[in-house]
Order: sequence, then structure tokens, then C-alpha cells
Amino acid sequence: MFLEGQVNWMWVLAGLAVVGWLVGLIGLWLAISNRSRHVDTSDQMDLAQRVAEESEKRLFETVYAIPVALVETDKNGKFVFANRAAHQLLGRRDAELIGLRFHSATWGITFPDGRPVPPDLLPSARALRGQTVKGFQHLLANPSSHKTMLVSVTAMPIKNELGQITGSTAAIVETEGLQTPDPLPVKPAADGDALTRRVFEAAASALVVVDADGRVREANQTALLVLGRDAVDGDFVDLFLGEDERVEGRRVLRAALIARAGGAGPILSRRDGEDGIRWSILPLSDVEGRVDALLLAGERALAGEEAAAATGSSPADDTVPEGPVKAREAALRQDAEAARREATEALATASSARAEAAAARAAAAKALADAEAELEGGRRMENVGRLTGGLAHDFNALLGVMNGALDMMLRQADDPARVRRLGQAALAAGQRGEVLTRRLTAFSQGDDAPTSRALDAAALLRGMESRLRALAGPGIDLMIEGPSVETPVRLDPVAFEGAVKALTRNAVDALDGKGSVAVRLEALLEGGVRLSVRDDGPGMDRDVAERAVEPFFTTREGAAGLGLSQAYAFARQSGGTLSIEAAPGHGAEVSITLPMAQAAAAA
Repeated sequence: MFLEGQVNWMWVLAGLAVVGWLVGLIGLWLAISNRSRHVDTSDQMDLAQRVAEESEKRLFETVYAIPVALVETDKNGKFVFANRAAHQLLGRRDAELIGLRFHSATWGITFPDGRPVPPDLLPSARALRGQTVKGFQHLLANPSSHKTMLVSVTAMPIKNELGQITGSTAAIVETEGLQTPDPLPVKPAADGDALTRRVFEAAASALVVVDADGRVREANQTALLVLGRDAVDGDFVDLFLGEDERVEGRRVLRAALIARAGGAGPILSRRDGEDGIRWSILPLSDVEGRVDALLLAGERALAGEEAAAATGSSPADDTVPEGPVKAREAALRQDAEAARREATEALATASSARAEAAAARAAAAKALADAEAELEGGRRMENVGRLTGGLAHDFNALLGVMNGALDMMLRQADDPARVRRLGQAALAAGQRGEVLTRRLTAFSQGDDAPTSRALDAAALLRGMESRLRALAGPGIDLMIEGPSVETPVRLDPVAFEGAVKALTRNAVDALDGKGSVAVRLEALLEGGVRLSVRDDGPGMDRDVAERAVEPFFTTREGAAGLGLSQAYAFARQSGGTLSIEAAPGHGAEVSITLPMAQAAAAA
């Protein structure tokens, strides 16, 4: 490459070009190989992500379908997960538990001895404080089925990588169902069956019922006396016939199973003395007309009857004289007629006594009804007087506020701000008087004043929370739940507030200062809104529930008996319905179902 000490740049440039091409080819090969590895790695990552998602989905489906109730809460105690078994155990629909607290989602959480469990001692609350709870047992009442259960709860905290508690998880297992099942109705024996049984036992003849194989199924007291035993079990032929009579006895029994009605011959046995016993046979058929049993009636047989049976002649021919037989028949007829007359007289006497007892019961019932009506009238007049006095007191206080405010306004007319405050106080007093007036008009028939308009019932309920908690007091665990979305209902806001307060006051009064009350507003799938107020008090029976909406009806001493009447009037004026679900010892729930605003306007 060197000629006469000079550099041949042509060759130098050619060498550099070759090196450049080699470097480019190597770089292209490396790029292609790295790209294929990158594509393979990306595909593997996508596959791993899909496998992880499938595994997570299967895990969620497995946990959701597991028959043990599993729940998870956040650090504030609200449910963030609950499987199907948990919803069924707590009486809620799917996904309805999400966002609720454990204490507000169930009813009647008490210790096994009946003492209420404080909220801070519940397993989930203790787990949020870092404790691990194993096998905590308490009673739980399912609000939908009203079934009381003994459950065992195991709870533990959920911590992040820094050791901070972010929530809790719990497993709830039903250990014992405490709901007493209703006893199966005992079908009383029919009068005819009882009478037949008494006749069977009291018969003077020995009566024995045998099956198709000749085994004794029933025997009355006379048959047991003939046999000399307290009970009988075995073959009729072996028990009641002699050894030389058994072959003939079995033949007669087999013939009686296929003989026509009245065609079965008797069995004569001399085992019980010289005269012996004559067993008459009557076939017994089942519902399909097949003979499946035989009734044998045993009577003391005369010697002439055995001889007649042996010779085939009638015993009245020459063995028993005709005169004594007729005399005996006449005596029997006289005895039967006398017994019939005595029975008729006894029936007449019993009928007369029955009529007198019925008249006495009717008179007593009428006297009791009159006394109750008089007592109820006195109670109603007392309640009317109490109501009138209360209203007079309220109106007197309101008029005092209004008169005082107007007097101050006239004296301080030069102070506009003072006059405005006094005017607002007078206006508030007047509005309160309007509320009291509407409470009275709610009881009148057809008083549907055109004051209703489409409003958000959920917003109205949220605005009443502070007043409802003040009404409940510190000893009542008041839970208020409402939908977060708008629920337009056509109603009178003053009447709505009065109805909610009346139902809440009734529930609080039923608890005597200690217990739980839940006020809940929910939108129904079929349309409409349902407002429900439930307490865990003593409840009420069916008779009390049927009369609960009557004005002035009450079971508490000193109460006016107007709360449910006011709620019923509000439901009727708003185009809705009121229902009561209650049982003694299981609390009570009063629900008002209202139509949506569009449906109410159309109605």
C-alpha cells in the first residue's frame, strides 16, 4: 500500500468500507435476534398475565361459592367483600352488604345468654385493633327469615408490607339453629273411629281380628279374659282352639277368605269348658274390595248348637224348646226398648244442658263486649283530652313566640337587622303551627290537600338525621340507611317528616331506652320506594298488629296512640301502602311503600 513513501488512500477507504459493512451486518443480525427474543418475552408476559387473571377469577369464584360465610372489611369497618353464603346468612341480597358495617347489617346480635354485644366487642372491630379472634359465639337474627342462629366467628386483621392494618377478614359459621320448629299438627281421631274403638273394647262378645295368615292383630278385653292373658300375639288357631280342632279351624279360616259376604261358616271350640265357644266369622275388605282380614266374634255355645252343627239340623227343632226361646227374645226386646228410652232421655237432657251453656256463654260474651266497649270509650275520651291539652299547650307557646317577636319588632323598628331576626322567629313559629294543623287534618277522610310535589326522599331523610338521633336518645343504637342516588317521590315534605318521626318515636318507645332501631329507605326493583323502620323490641301479636293503625289505639300506658295512624294517613294521601311485620319476641318492622313521582302523578 506504500509507494515511494506515500499512502494509497484508495485502499484505506476500501478497507474502511469493508469494515463498515461488516459492522452493519453484525448489528443487523443482533437487532433481528434481539427483536425475536423481545417478542418471545412479551408473549410470555402476556401469557403469564392471562394465567394470573384466570387464577384470580377462579379463586374469586371459589371463595364466593364456598359454603362458609366469608367477609372482608376495610379499616373503617365497612364490608368490601362478602360471598354468597355471607349474604344468605345475614339475610341480604347479593352485593347488598358492600359498604355496610357489620353491626348495621344484622339484627339481634347478643351473647348466648341474651345480653347485647357492644359494637367494639364484635370480632371485626377487635380484628381492626390488631387482635385475632377465634370461635367467638353470639346469637344472630336473620332479618328476612326471622330465624335466630348461634354462630361462631373467627376474625383476624389484614396488614400491608409495612405492618399497618388495612382491614379485617372473618369467617362466620352457623353452629346451631335456635328457631323452634312448628310442631306437626296432630290429626285428631275421627269421632266414628273413636266410637268404633269404644264399641270394640266394650263388647260382651270376644272379638278377635286376624290377618290373612291367621295371626292375631287385635283382641278386645273379653277375648283376653277368655284366653287368660293381658296381651295376645300369635296364631289364632294355636291360641284359641284345641289340638284336635286346629286342622279344621285353619280350613275354615282359609275358606272364609274366599267366601261371599255372609257365607263364611262358624268355628266351634270346646276348649273353654263343656259348652264351648262358637266363633262367627266376618270378612274385612280393604279400599280395593279385597279381603285382607277376618273378624271373629266368640260367644258361649249351647250343647244343642254343637249337636246341630254336627248333624246339620237346627237347634230349635228338638234340642231347645220353642217357648223358652220366645220368652228370652221378648225379654231381650224389652231390655233393648228400655235402654233406648233411657238413651233418648239422656240425649234430651244433654241437649238442654248444651243449650243453657251456650246461652250463658253468649250472655257472658255480650257483657264482656259491653264492658270493653265502655272501657275503650273512656280511654279514647281520655286520649282526646290529653291530645287537646297538648295541642293547646303547643299553640299557646307558638302564639307567645309570635306575639313577643311582633312586640319587639314594633319597639325596635329602627334596627333593620333586629327586625329581620324577630320576623324570622315569628315566621318559624307560624310554620310550626302549620305543621301541628296538618297533623290534625291527616286523620280526616279525603283531606288530600294539593301540597305534594316531586322531591328527593333520600335527601329529605338525610336532612332529618340529626333530629332523629336527638329523638332516639343516647341509649338507642339508631341506624339510618338511604340510597346515594336520587329517589324522586311525589309527597308532602311536612307529612313525610311527621310520618318518619312518628314511626321512629314508636320504635324508640317500644325499647324502653335500650336497643337498636333502623330507619331505611330503598328503591324497589319493581318501581317505587320503601321506607321501613325496624326495632328489636318485644314485637306484637297478630291481633295487636291488626288494630295498630286505629287512632287512639295503644298498648302503652300514657301514650296517645296516634303515631301509626299518622303514618297510615301519610301513606294513603301519597298513594302508597303501609304494612306491619311483627312477631312476639322478634321486634317489629313498619314499612311504607310509595310510588315514584311519575307513577304517582299518573295515579
